[in-house]
Amino acid sequence: MQKGYVGYIAQRCGHSIENVGSGPARILIGFNAAIYETMERSQWIAANPKDVLATNFGQPAELFGKFPDRNVAIAEKDGAR
Repeated sequence: MQKGYVGYIAQRCGHSIENVGSGPARILIGFNAAIYETMERSQWIAANPKDVLATNFGQPAELFGKFPDRNVAIAEKDGAR
């Protein structure tokens, strides 16, 4: 996006924002609900189309066909969830 652009991210879609320019970025974020919610990684993976996961992770879409299509626990290396 460039200066003056407007973006829209559908509710419950995983996303991030990164300034790749050389100067500071000013971003105005508006929510369509008064309640801010987070989403577990497993929920995000299960809720996204396989081609979106493939693009985000740089892997073939077929790989994500092996992933569960429901929320499951994902353990971190240190055992935390």
